[in-house]
Amino acid sequence: MNLLLRSWFTVFLAVLIPTCISLGTEAQPQTLEQEVRAVEQRWLENEGRPDVVKSTLADDFVHVLPIGFISKDEHLSYLQQHPNSFPGTKHFEDLRVRIYGDVAIANGIVSTVRDQNSKPKRTAFTDVFVRRAGKWLAVNAQELPAEPGSEPSP
Repeated sequence: MNLLLRSWFTVFLAVLIPTCISLGTEAQPQTLEQEVRAVEQRWLENEGRPDVVKSTLADDFVHVLPIGFISKDEHLSYLQQHPNSFPGTKHFEDLRVRIYGDVAIANGIVSTVRDQNSKPKRTAFTDVFVRRAGKWLAVNAQELPAEPGSEPSP
């Protein structure tokens, strides 16, 4: 009887352990994607606040703009010297996040309406995040104006 019980217990563990491991790894990418989406949303809602932006950017952050490469310190300095540089209401028209281990790439389109009488300005972007000490930090950003009237493809 003891041998039979041990055999059943061994079979039970042999089935249970791989199932639990499989369930844990399937849920992880979705959770990580949600974490990156939350960082993107926080950044969008606070892009003119240096105190918030500072906590989003890695020390080696590079922002690629038509005027050149901008470091984290240069970006924060600009925000401090030019309050209200990003007026209007903003929302993501589209946000796609891909996770590659401790690296995440976010591509999206932001729609900005500066006031009630203006048409939305659309900006396409790519942000690259690295997870350091359990926190997602932006290491690279690049943006460009989206064509007026262009719509994201499904």
